[in-house]
Amino acid sequence: MIERYPIPSIHDAYLKTLDAGTGCFPASRIQKALVLELGDRDLSEEGVGFGLPVLKLGLQPVFPGSWRTTTREYNGLCLIEADFEMNLRSRMLRRGKIINNGLFCLAWENLSKIHREYPQFRKWISISSQTMKKKLDLREAFFEKHSLGYVRASYLIRDSRIDVELRFPKVDGCTELIVLNEQGANWFDIYQDSDGLILKRERIGSWNRIKATYASFRDQEDGLAFTLKRVEGARMFRGRELVTGSLAWSGLAYVLPPLTEKFAYSIELSRT
Repeated sequence: MIERYPIPSIHDAYLKTLDAGTGCFPASRIQKALVLELGDRDLSEEGVGFGLPVLKLGLQPVFPGSWRTTTREYNGLCLIEADFEMNLRSRMLRRGKIINNGLFCLAWENLSKIHREYPQFRKWISISSQTMKKKLDLREAFFEKHSLGYVRASYLIRDSRIDVELRFPKVDGCTELIVLNEQGANWFDIYQDSDGLILKRERIGSWNRIKATYASFRDQEDGLAFTLKRVEGARMFRGRELVTGSLAWSGLAYVLPPLTEKFAYSIELSRT
């Protein structure tokens, strides 16, 4: 069910909740968090929204496959509370059948890790993986497996700010916690930060560490932007990927130690 929440200080801008499975991308199976809408245009594309939790087991990310939400008034403001069930994992399919070969799965996960951690190899890896997918008829899909529990999230909407708080379960074998803040790559195609760095489109990269105090993504066409600050105890990353029919996200992420119980931060929205 779609719910829309106006952003009081930005005319015709809304935050929106969507059920899992809404959209045409492989990652649409993931339960998104809050996504942006301007007028009647959904700006999220493949992006998973603001404040989406991800758990890492070894190299494998575990995403939420569903959520339960409630909305209430809190000190005159709109408070959205959500319980994300962490039960969704990605698998590679060949000709519609799941690949269960352990060596293949490990190799693919390591290739993804190299892509994230070594920018000099990204172009080669992207071209090679796309060629391999086409030649071998491979595609990524998401499937429910046993649940790792629930991440409890709250989103307090102020004039142009979203205060986010997440509470994580204790999970044996967890190696990292990630908080994603993504919207659509075709809309948000300019990155800038407090160090004066400005990057456009492909130059943004897909997973680069941020050392600046704050960082933003901006929609050049409409002037809409979202900004996050670096938070002590968390590493911060930027990324953007755009591949027709497969990838279309721009965003900022926090990476947290695996034993983190609670994490809070704010998202500033603006329009020029």
